[in-house]
Order: sequence, then structure tokens, then C-alpha cells
Amino acid sequence: MNSSEESGTVVAEMEAGQTGRIERVGAEIRKQVTSMGVRPGQELEFHTKQPFNGPVVVSVGHSMTSLSREYARQIIVSLE
Repeated sequence: MNSSEESGTVVAEMEAGQTGRIERVGAEIRKQVTSMGVRPGQELEFHTKQPFNGPVVVSVGHSMTSLSREYARQIIVSLE
């Protein structure tokens, strides 16, 4: 379940109810997700995974948003 680089978990592999602090965001998606509040240092809570490789639903700060699985694979969090 903890498939990640040396110090974190990929958001796409989190389970409902897990929370963590965003450690890294892939350079190629950084511009797109920053406007959603997804940036290093922010608290992220995982809510659901949609079926058939659909998006994941997360909360960052006080906002809930969905991320494609492709994006969710490029965001690394340290679980709390």
C-alpha cells in the first residue's frame, strides 16, 4: 500500500479517511493543481476512488476536489 518514493505515499494509493501532508507535486501538473490548493505543506484528506480508473476525491484545506488518477499518481504525501 505504501508505494512511493523514499518518504511518502502516492495519493492514488490512499484509502478513504486517510490524511497526510503534501510533500511533493510532479512538475508537469504543478501549475494545474496549485489553483486547487494542492501544494506542498497543505493537509490532504482522501475521500473516495471512483470505479473504472475514475478520479479520486480529496479535501485540501477547506475545499473538496477531484483529481484524475494520473494526477493523483504524481502527488506524494506523508501520512499522519
